[in-house]
Amino acid sequence: MKEIFQEYGGILITVVAILSIILVVTAVIGSDSNSVIGRAFGDLISGFLAQANSSIK
Repeated sequence: MKEIFQEYGGILITVVAILSIILVVTAVIGSDSNSVIGRAFGDLISGFLAQANSSIK
């Protein structure tokens, strides 16, 4: 076991760090329009389109 950690310890730590970053980003941003960031971005686009349409008239 000690030899495994000495040989692959750095790789294991890197893999765990990358997976945890992916997990945190997915939790914060989300993967659909029900997430906080997704709703905020959708509201931003909707507001921009509403202002653009009102300035054209």
